[in-house]
Amino acid sequence: MSKLFGYFVVFALLAAALNVSVLVWSGAKDPASDAFTAYTTPPPDFVAGTTENGYFMLVGIAAGPNADSMKTGYDIWREAENARGHYFYDYAKEGRAELQVSLDLAQMIQAWKVEDLVAKPDQFEETLKTFQAGSKLLLDRYAQWLEMPFDDKGYGHTGSPRLADVYLAHRAYLAAGFIQSQAKGLDRLAADLPSWRVVLAHAKTPALKLVASAAINDDARLISALLSRQPDAATAKRLDDLAQPLNDEERSLRWPLQHELVTGLSRFKSTALTQGPAPRQQSEDNERWLTAMTGLNADTFERIELPLPANPVLRAMAKKQRTLNIYAAYYEDLLKASGSAPIKLPTLRDTSRHGTRTMLDPLLNPVDNVFISVPEPAWAPLLGYLRETDARLRLAGLQVILRNAPRQQAMAATIGKAGPEFYDPFTGIPMVWNASLGTIYSVGRDGRDDGGESSFDVSVKLDEPLPTPKVPVKPAKPVKPGAKPAPKPAAKA
Repeated sequence: MSKLFGYFVVFALLAAALNVSVLVWSGAKDPASDAFTAYTTPPPDFVAGTTENGYFMLVGIAAGPNADSMKTGYDIWREAENARGHYFYDYAKEGRAELQVSLDLAQMIQAWKVEDLVAKPDQFEETLKTFQAGSKLLLDRYAQWLEMPFDDKGYGHTGSPRLADVYLAHRAYLAAGFIQSQAKGLDRLAADLPSWRVVLAHAKTPALKLVASAAINDDARLISALLSRQPDAATAKRLDDLAQPLNDEERSLRWPLQHELVTGLSRFKSTALTQGPAPRQQSEDNERWLTAMTGLNADTFERIELPLPANPVLRAMAKKQRTLNIYAAYYEDLLKASGSAPIKLPTLRDTSRHGTRTMLDPLLNPVDNVFISVPEPAWAPLLGYLRETDARLRLAGLQVILRNAPRQQAMAATIGKAGPEFYDPFTGIPMVWNASLGTIYSVGRDGRDDGGESSFDVSVKLDEPLPTPKVPVKPAKPVKPGAKPAPKPAAKA
């Protein structure tokens, strides 16, 4: 009798476990959440046609001299579009990367201290001649791209444009202007910055967001360097128009976050397609170049990918709608927190714990196991670099404000009165003034105040203040021979 009762208890527990498991994991019982629906809805198209979109120019910018770079870029994108989320952009086919910049030349241009384009442009002349000798067409295509409308069509793709060639063309384009004259350099800066701000605003992929941020970083440095040289009123007005802080759309990670979600979903909701190792390697090399150039870790792009369980059982569980809803809720939490100062982003495990729970969850709910088994995404470095770009533009804008402020007014008070749009995006409070160094600065990505040291903080040196006018001194009256000198005035008590 006791043995029969024991069997009955075991059977009842198994039945209960099965019922709860079905209740938790049945796709029919867990409809898609509002967040999941929102984060899997395709983004808007900013450019209607394909022949006018500058994105395809960036993809095909290194195509051979006899090739149509726009058509080449579109063909590369279309191949990957047929297997979105699985195929990388393939630059290995003949004629698709003939104009790529050599490694040695790329390292030379990448090492430029871009502010020196203003102070001593002649030192870049030889490097620029070498660049133009083999890449004159690349520079012409870049100048053409600056005038084109732009929409990031890399959404949902694992590939990206040839970021190194594009970025190096950007630097060479600016250098060619400043070598001719400061006025010509300013004209090119005024064409370059607005185009990259459009890319930053419309970027739907992390790679485009980062390379646009890097280009704007360069442009902001140039603005500050020009302002530090006490420009005339007309030049200062042009620089003031350029030195505007990033707007909400430019700062937002909305579409890059969604891109990572939908790209990750495509990788494990459908059978993987084989393409060969070359395109993947090209893409990874492309991204590693970008992270090295921006000072981020080599695995930055890998660490922001949608984290998927390695265990096949947990991987199968991750396909259930309840888990997908939690992934979407996590990205929604990330977006909300991405505007915080200082940067404090939620974790995937924190989001998973906020869902509906039952007394049996610790024993029967495998959701916790899914998220315990995956690495935490790391978006803070990418967000930090984006804020550094915003800080540089804000500092440039502050330079204009301080340049026009009354000299007798306290510097710190002027900085504080500039308004929140010119505050430090890393702290949410006014920028810091270091009188001994003559710099204003943001605390930068590490969040620590290092006194304006440029290796750690984001700082700009102000132009030297105007000399204090001297009070004319009346010449002393000559003393007659034999006369006693006038007595000194008695000291005050």
